[in-house]
Amino acid sequence: MFGENLEMNWSPVLIIITISTYVLSQQRIIEGPTDTRVLIGGTAVLKCRIEAQQGAVQWMKNGFGLGNDRGLSLFKRYSMEGRISKGEYNLRIINVQMDDDDEYACQVEAANESPTRVSNPAKLTVLVKPEDPKLLLPALSPRTVVGQYIHRSCISTHGKPQAKIGWAISNDLNSSSVSIWLGDSKDKFNDLSELNSSGQEIQNARIIEYVNSNDDGTYNVISNISFTPRVEDDDKYLICLVSHETYATLRSHAVRLDLSYPPRVEVKLDNKSKLYEHGSAQLLCNVQAKPLENIKIAWYRNGKAIKLATSNTLSIPELRIDHHQSEYVCFATNVIGDSSDSIILNITYGAYIMSREQHQAVNPGETASFTCEAIGNPNPTIYWTKVADNEIIARGNNLTIESVQSWQRGEYECVATVQGFPPARLVNYLHIKGPPSVSLRDEIVAAVGENLEIICEVRGRPQPQDVLWSLNGNTFEYGRLGGRFQIHQVPRQFGVESRLAIQNIRDSDYGTYNCSAYNELGNDFQTVELKPKSIVDAFTGILPSQYFIPIALLLLLALLIMGCRSCWQCHRSSCKNTAQFSDDHSDVNVKIETLVGDQFFTDMYNSISNESHQLLCSEDYMPAPQSNLNCYHLSSSPLVTRSIYKGCVSHSFDCGIDEQSVHLNHPYNSFASSPSTAAVITSEPYRYQNSKGCVSLETMSKVSTCDAECVGPLQNGEVQMQNRPISQLSTHV
Repeated sequence: MFGENLEMNWSPVLIIITISTYVLSQQRIIEGPTDTRVLIGGTAVLKCRIEAQQGAVQWMKNGFGLGNDRGLSLFKRYSMEGRISKGEYNLRIINVQMDDDDEYACQVEAANESPTRVSNPAKLTVLVKPEDPKLLLPALSPRTVVGQYIHRSCISTHGKPQAKIGWAISNDLNSSSVSIWLGDSKDKFNDLSELNSSGQEIQNARIIEYVNSNDDGTYNVISNISFTPRVEDDDKYLICLVSHETYATLRSHAVRLDLSYPPRVEVKLDNKSKLYEHGSAQLLCNVQAKPLENIKIAWYRNGKAIKLATSNTLSIPELRIDHHQSEYVCFATNVIGDSSDSIILNITYGAYIMSREQHQAVNPGETASFTCEAIGNPNPTIYWTKVADNEIIARGNNLTIESVQSWQRGEYECVATVQGFPPARLVNYLHIKGPPSVSLRDEIVAAVGENLEIICEVRGRPQPQDVLWSLNGNTFEYGRLGGRFQIHQVPRQFGVESRLAIQNIRDSDYGTYNCSAYNELGNDFQTVELKPKSIVDAFTGILPSQYFIPIALLLLLALLIMGCRSCWQCHRSSCKNTAQFSDDHSDVNVKIETLVGDQFFTDMYNSISNESHQLLCSEDYMPAPQSNLNCYHLSSSPLVTRSIYKGCVSHSFDCGIDEQSVHLNHPYNSFASSPSTAAVITSEPYRYQNSKGCVSLETMSKVSTCDAECVGPLQNGEVQMQNRPISQLSTHV
């Protein structure tokens, strides 16, 4: 059983091997010739390779055998080449001529039960380069008017195969910049990469071609074109383009177009134009014409002529919404004809709500809806909010509130926005049928003698039947109101606005005011306290609220400046207290002058205290009466005058004086005239302890002074004074 299965499995394999061996032993052509194109006079090679060759090989030309010897002696320009070991029998044709243009095939003859094999036929095409194209008429610039037909012809001769002729408008003579293709010319040259990126526009034209064959097998091609030139074609070139596979690049012949045409008008916006509401615009009318003389210009808006607008510019100083989508036309005329161009203004403007305010009065649990239609450019964005609540509750033109509850009553605002413009708003009112809702301010302040109006807003549906006012529980009766009190009921969209006007406020008018409203479904009330106006209230009432912060900042700045100035003055005073006088004798000059009067005028200056005691003792000379120039003795209780100069701290104040009996005054007529100089006046005999290095002053050499014995020298740190009247002769340092 196993042997039978093995024999059955091997049978297909043996069959395949047998067939393969038979096939491989048969001669066959594994490579045959292909269609070949060659320029006349060139060399052509047709391929033929045979495997397991057994019979003779020869080439067939249009079914006629050329012979099986590799040299093909009967055909001098033909030969078979290649390596025989590889079965190569390639046909080589040199100096190709027009009669070589034919079909060729490779054939291996039958031998040893191997049948004859013939390759697929291949076409050998002989190419002939045509002559350069020419416009049949002389190359003169055709002068014509735009809109009139131009007729031209172009010829290409002695080419094989026939040449392709096309027409185009080019910016240059060499057709390197084609701007317009005429007729179907572009389709003829789609396979040429050099033209793939040029001349995307196609203009209608009538093109007729005639092809003639010559006796030598070449062809002549004539192309006739009729087309209407455009204004843009003036001063450009009409090009006859010829392509042939023997050409490395296109060949062409061109003629310049010289055209006359009516005005060509283009309306543009000036770069400074601002196409938005309340902006401005300036329209420019660019006119091209040939000839340019005597051109007339007129402007139209939406079909209506604009008076006095005859120049190539039109200014619109302020744009409005009605300018949006307005069509402006510039109309120009010359001797050839007329033309026009237009522009439609696209004005950007803010949102405008076209809907009217709506009122919905519903019972709790019902559905309320509002609609808001708005225009704008670009289209406005619409959203809904509840007044006094910045949260967006819906977007779009419609707002629907299902199962309305009492807390949802109020004002619903439709807001339409366009970027760059203020939003447009429309308030709609949702009323819940029920008792009225009253709102008042929490507190009001006013001064005696002022006039005041208290506003009470009453919302709700149905409208309130009555609104009552009271002060401290006393109701105002409309029929008995005095001349100072007036009540006005003003209908509003939300309900009723009740106004209580008070003239010439008195003290008795201060207190709690109550506003109560009633309708068929219930009532509501609110109270407000009227208080006298304080100083702060008066100040804030004079100035607008926007000035509060700047004034507060100015006051703070002023306080800072005053504080800094005070600190600077204190610092300066401290510096003066710490300054030192030089004890150099050369720095001291003594001046003696006569004073009028019998005493010092020390009381002219306010006394100041000195708590630091860091003072320098400097001695002033005692004035004496003029009648006592010879130094009579002073009285028994003389006044002793000492100058203390504030700011000198090189010596401490240690002159043996009771601080309780000392006060400081400025000496009259001394050289220290500022508040930095003071005088010490005591009522006790003057005792000066010179333990801190106080130095006696020297008098000027040219001034006569008292004798030395009149004023005794300092002994034991004391000043000895004689009983004599005070002199009016004063010596100042």
